[in-house]
Amino acid sequence: MLQRPVINSSQGEGMILSLSGVRKGFPGKEVLKSIDLQVAPGQLVALVGNNGQGKTTLMKLVLGLLTPDTGEILINGETVAASRTTSQKALFGYLPETTAFYPNLSGQETLNYLSSLKQGAHSRIAEVLAIVGLQHAAKQRVKTYSKGMKQRLGLAQALLGDPKLLLLDEPTNGLDPSGIHEFYQILERLKSEDVAILMSSHLLAEIEPRSDALGLLKDGIISAYGTVAELINDAELPSIIKFQKGQNYNQQALDQILQQHTTEKRYIEQTETFVLSCHPSHKQALLLALLTTDNLVAKLTVNDPGLEELFLQLNNGLKIT
Repeated sequence: MLQRPVINSSQGEGMILSLSGVRKGFPGKEVLKSIDLQVAPGQLVALVGNNGQGKTTLMKLVLGLLTPDTGEILINGETVAASRTTSQKALFGYLPETTAFYPNLSGQETLNYLSSLKQGAHSRIAEVLAIVGLQHAAKQRVKTYSKGMKQRLGLAQALLGDPKLLLLDEPTNGLDPSGIHEFYQILERLKSEDVAILMSSHLLAEIEPRSDALGLLKDGIISAYGTVAELINDAELPSIIKFQKGQNYNQQALDQILQQHTTEKRYIEQTETFVLSCHPSHKQALLLALLTTDNLVAKLTVNDPGLEELFLQLNNGLKIT
């Protein structure tokens, strides 16, 4: 059974961000019913969920753009009211899903203007341009920037003022594989400097190896929370082994192997393929038995459960086969 965290004020100590029992509704709809979440320095927490589950609403609550109906939000261990203090605002950097900059300004001029909106930010312009790798294009007009460069400029503006928490809403949408790789390299550097990151994303394969913890938003709550490995283990998702009959295929030998290992079997006649599902902890012994029986199987493949399979099962109750 997957559990969501229960957090109280004392657990917020040492955390950059802590939410406890946060609720938010709009006329005719309760979007967030009871949110418990915390983010530590140097940690990347990913929020996943179908459209309309409240990921952006949650971020706006943290930023102070919306006020929670009930619950508590702690920033750097301090309870915050609807209006953030200047020092609390300085702790944040925010990159929305869609960024828009004046096309005829250069990257340098864009940050010069935006730095006036955040205390002590102007002195960091050269530094953040270097962090995101745009120092060579600082004097070029934004309209000449590629999608990846514009996204890095968006990250640069989020880093103005030396924030301790970054809120990133679908930050890699539209980026090519090279741009995604470069973006996450920057995030790894920031994590090493103890910057905390709360990020929403639909790109499950992308965030699976890069997130330190993951929260699934569903029906107004964080219905599952933990590392990907923990969640997959708790959900008892199976490993899938597929193979065709080998030259020395023997039904009795296969049945004997399957009786010795906890597994489910089905046979696809069109492709003459066996499909076995077993708990990941049983996979190695089952594979050893199959492969050490001479030519019993052929064209064997193994698919271990990942974040995509976990997401489908938790969201839709689908059984992965």
